[in-house]
Amino acid sequence: MKIVLIGASNNPEKYGNKIMKNLLSKWHTVIPVNPKEKEIEWVKTHINLWFVKTKYDIVNFVVPPEVTLQILEKYYEVLKDKKIWCQPGASNEEVKSFLENNEFKDYITDSCIMVEKI
Repeated sequence: MKIVLIGASNNPEKYGNKIMKNLLSKWHTVIPVNPKEKEIEWVKTHINLWFVKTKYDIVNFVVPPEVTLQILEKYYEVLKDKKIWCQPGASNEEVKSFLENNEFKDYITDSCIMVEKI
């Protein structure tokens, strides 16, 4: 499975790093997106979704809900046919409403990708 991780981090205290390590340990291909890092866990990062050229199955958000909503709005055409996965704390009612009202067919909110079966 190829997973874009929005909010991947080099900080081992942050879930963006814990999730990255967990997904890599399960042999998933992780495509980290973080405009402030060059690489995370020896994987090259992308500054935003426009630079992700690899085909991917899931976009996992581990950022504040305001950032999740901004990215969903900005990259709507790119994301509307992808599986969207919002970690606990990455969505709120506004994010859920946007997903529901804008043709997103496959999305999960308030669920940890490390715990749930992909």
